[in-house]
Amino acid sequence: MAREAYGARRRDMVDLPLFPLQTVLFPGATLPLQVFEPRYLTMIQRCLDEGIPFGVVLIRSGQEVGGPAVPFEVGTTARISTVQRAPGGRLHVLALGVQRFRILETSQREPYLTGTVEFLEDEDADAPETVEAAQRVGELFRQYTHLMLAVNGEWTRTIALPSRPGALADHVAARLELENRTKQRLLEELSVLRRLAVEQRLLTGALETLAHQLVGVRRLKYETMGIWN
Repeated sequence: MAREAYGARRRDMVDLPLFPLQTVLFPGATLPLQVFEPRYLTMIQRCLDEGIPFGVVLIRSGQEVGGPAVPFEVGTTARISTVQRAPGGRLHVLALGVQRFRILETSQREPYLTGTVEFLEDEDADAPETVEAAQRVGELFRQYTHLMLAVNGEWTRTIALPSRPGALADHVAARLELENRTKQRLLEELSVLRRLAVEQRLLTGALETLAHQLVGVRRLKYETMGIWN
């Protein structure tokens, strides 16, 4: 399969090496991996040799290491950015999430899992209401990040965010502290507007929690200094 096929549009189908993990990868996010199982070392070498991505899919049942794992149907292609070879044959891999896909069929013909997949595209990404929702979520996420840093005694002047609504939604989803099942639902949601609506609700709740945490952190600091009244 030519490597150009892996940048195909929705409904085009290709065979893709699959890497089931206990994590959800979003387009635009980075994924560091330590690869040591022989089957996945073989898979990574194939991707390097052929210049193709692999698919990251959240495990529905089973384990990352050892026996077979049953993945969710929707995942994200990952292109290898860097590889470092470590003693003992391990590989330190940094990959970048690129595009959503849906698994149509899986196969165990290779030592690792492969799948026939179709690529998925965002819906309603350029609608006016989506752009407005992205502006609201972007502002909420800036507040969230500033508060998160403040709780940990850190600070930043600027927070750069993607300009496109779909990329912004994925950026926020990748960085929110959420259970994997919640992240998977966001990955499976193709409507950018609906993803942003969920994130707006989650950020609003998270801001309230962080504000309370920050009050506690400052109270403890001032009590330690002996100036809290």
